[in-house]
Amino acid sequence: MSKDVLGKTIALLLAMQLFLIGFQAKSQIDQGNSSIETLIWMTQQYISVLVKIRSLQEKREETDSQK
Repeated sequence: MSKDVLGKTIALLLAMQLFLIGFQAKSQIDQGNSSIETLIWMTQQYISVLVKIRSLQEKREETDSQK
């Protein structure tokens, strides 16, 4: 059960990180940065989050297969 809570907590934190990336991108555009530059920055940020998610999935699958 504690793994389930931990997994949900991690998912919530990753979702919050994605929200904050979007919020920061809007701030960058509001400050006058170009939309294209901001989109490139957002893409780079999202990729790093996706890499984290994939790594966590692989660890979880590895742990589940050892049971």
